[in-house]
Amino acid sequence: MKKRLAMALCVAMTVTALAGCGGKSGGDSASTTTGTETSGQEETQTEDQTETESTSGGETQASGDVMTLEFFQQKSEEGPQKGYQAIIDKFNAENSDVQIEMNTVPDAGTVLTSRISSGDIPVIFSDYPTQVQFRQKVANGYVQDLSDQEFLKNANEAALEMTKQEDGGYYALPYSRNYMGVYYNQTIFEENGVKIPTTWDEFVQVCETLKAAGVTPMGLMGKDPGRVGHTFQCQTVAWSPNGIENIAKVAAGEGKIEGDAEFTAEFEKMKVLLSYSNEDALALSDTQCWENFANGQYAMCITGSYARGTIASLNPDAKLGVFPLPNDTAESTRALAGIDAAICVSAKASDEEKAAAYRFLEYLAQPENAQLFCDSDGAPSCITGVENNDEGIAPMIEILNDGRVHDWMASTINNNIVTDLYNVVQGFWAEQDVDKVLKDMDASIAVTSAE
Repeated sequence: MKKRLAMALCVAMTVTALAGCGGKSGGDSASTTTGTETSGQEETQTEDQTETESTSGGETQASGDVMTLEFFQQKSEEGPQKGYQAIIDKFNAENSDVQIEMNTVPDAGTVLTSRISSGDIPVIFSDYPTQVQFRQKVANGYVQDLSDQEFLKNANEAALEMTKQEDGGYYALPYSRNYMGVYYNQTIFEENGVKIPTTWDEFVQVCETLKAAGVTPMGLMGKDPGRVGHTFQCQTVAWSPNGIENIAKVAAGEGKIEGDAEFTAEFEKMKVLLSYSNEDALALSDTQCWENFANGQYAMCITGSYARGTIASLNPDAKLGVFPLPNDTAESTRALAGIDAAICVSAKASDEEKAAAYRFLEYLAQPENAQLFCDSDGAPSCITGVENNDEGIAPMIEILNDGRVHDWMASTINNNIVTDLYNVVQGFWAEQDVDKVLKDMDASIAVTSAE
């Protein structure tokens, strides 16, 4: 059974994002270990490193009395990487016997799945504990149960409960929450006399006003199917209240997408949204789209909280805000949100490695250190006592606190089904044929659910 589950993990594609939600950025990311480029998992060792051990399969080095642990993290965006590195630098300066090295690689979710299935498990890694693929890792015995660790008490109770596994245990330290929303340039809104829309009709009117003023209302990024997929997930939660559950039913052989009234209405709305977006949406990478938006080329941009820090770094003077993509009424509007950054420990690590890893997680969970990450990343923290001073995200915080949210598709549907749907929706951006995309979704689900 474990062998079959390991093979399933290897085949399953990790949703890019989530990863959080934000995993693959679409840019040219390099492997990073404490700020130094490496190739894959290779590291250059100095001549005085005479004693090297590898006990868990991941990059663990012991030189004299110093243990060096790899922290494999999946966020490729600049903001979270800076936040993690600031904490790592502080931890390393305060701990002479344990040193942490961050490793960030392109397509991190797939790489991590492959490494786990081959036994090369990093001692410390980030993952997405609400997803189906994470539950498979837990069931396979790859992830350490952290339930008895004191540092979990520093996590927000609601966020921690989202990470609870089927056995009632907690296998990750939730670190930040993510969300998808409509980021907007407050200055452009003020100059054109428009306000945050709370209904779909108001949203269309805002787009009309901006377009009439010669402003491109919406910036979209379609070069990477993963980013198209994030927008698809955002629109599904916003416009199809039962959409994710209906996809799960179709995957189970119950019903179909073709003819579904909610999905028909959703893609009709998407056609309208595309009509107000940049003409080069399908050719545009996420990093270029974020740069254009930061510099005022678009009034709005649908993206995730994972991009907030990067956008701010591109133009620190830009006044930005974010609001949920509105449905027909304010009351029916919901936001896509979940646990973004969450830190785990390998169950296959040695006792000494686990003890050192727990020290680092305890350090991450201290509010003053988690504040460093929040200030850089921009996403709401899962650590109690951390404050987000960005007033522009207030509309999103309100809907998160009200509980009017839905977790990412991968919490309900297998990753291979979700990621293949990303390609189908990317095709819709090009063809904009509603009937065809619904049929294509059915065909895609039929193939991937049978694999």
